Amino acid sequence: MNKKGIEISINILFWIFSSWLIVYSFSITGHLVEVREGVITGNTEHSESLIRFFMIGQPFFAIYFYTQFYLIQQLKDKPNIFPLVIKSILLSLLFLGLFNGVVILFFENYIHLIWFPSLWYGIFIFYATIAVGYGFVKVWFIIEQDKKELELVKNQTELKLLKSQLQPHFLFNTMNNLLAMVDQKNNPKLAKSIDKLSGLLRYVVYDTKNEKVPIAQEILFLQNFAALNLLRFEEDEIDYSFIIEGEYDQQVIEPGILLCYLENAFKHGVQPEEKSFITIHLDITHKGKVHFTIKNSIPSFTPTNEKGGFGIASNTNRLNLAYPNKYNLNITKDKVYTIDLKIETDESNHSR
Repeated sequence: MNKKGIEISINILFWIFSSWLIVYSFSITGHLVEVREGVITGNTEHSESLIRFFMIGQPFFAIYFYTQFYLIQQLKDKPNIFPLVIKSILLSLLFLGLFNGVVILFFENYIHLIWFPSLWYGIFIFYATIAVGYGFVKVWFIIEQDKKELELVKNQTELKLLKSQLQPHFLFNTMNNLLAMVDQKNNPKLAKSIDKLSGLLRYVVYDTKNEKVPIAQEILFLQNFAALNLLRFEEDEIDYSFIIEGEYDQQVIEPGILLCYLENAFKHGVQPEEKSFITIHLDITHKGKVHFTIKNSIPSFTPTNEKGGFGIASNTNRLNLAYPNKYNLNITKDKVYTIDLKIETDESNHSR
């Protein structure tokens, strides 16, 4: 049985046991004790009307229990405790009012029970406590599980960003040696390209180990990545532009979260000897918000065996883990392939 099945089974057993205990215990109206020939025997009497009273109350408690549990689950998406407290209070008042109304309409003879603190309110406090505890444990478990999954996705992304990270210092030393061998006066383009590639490797190996990076570093990485890819084409083959608007370039984002879209544009949006374009617009004019748009042409012919880089689907999964309910992604493909991504970043990490 999977974890979900076990959880459902435990819930069912909990309600069966707690309902039996409440109905059996609180419907007792008397104990008859009989002594016959020195043998003591007893018999417990239960009120059928009290049994009905408490049995009708259990569905109300179940509705309250899982509604309260649902409210607490919202903390995993919006960790703000104050609205939760207000909603919980309103829910409790609504539940109490509804149950009192049912008692007044159908169980007027037992109206005194709902005002007896050690009985009915004790039951209410019992279920409220279990619901809150259950809800917080479930939220904590989900958050921890998401953290582990996000860490796994990040590790996989780092492996895809750089398929071989063995001997990174050797790679950097080799880059520096190649750069020293290049005649920078006669081959400035080659020297600059090697320097950019060294910067890409350094970012992938070291900077992406951080949980978040300033978007300024991500911008530089994208620019260097694009510059190296443009070397494959003639100057007039691709109409390329990268427009950055706004000053909030120190807000932090997941490293490499934008790369797959640029790689996808170069992989599927352009072809040698064919006029094409890639247009990038990054809006960081608002504190706590990043708006990334990339458009590229659709070639007249794309090889059927060509595979994408890191994959849009894989990156969407990473967005779900890193920015739950804090991003909006729209992808359209008509005459132009367009990706429009909006992310709400963590304002507490802004330096401006």
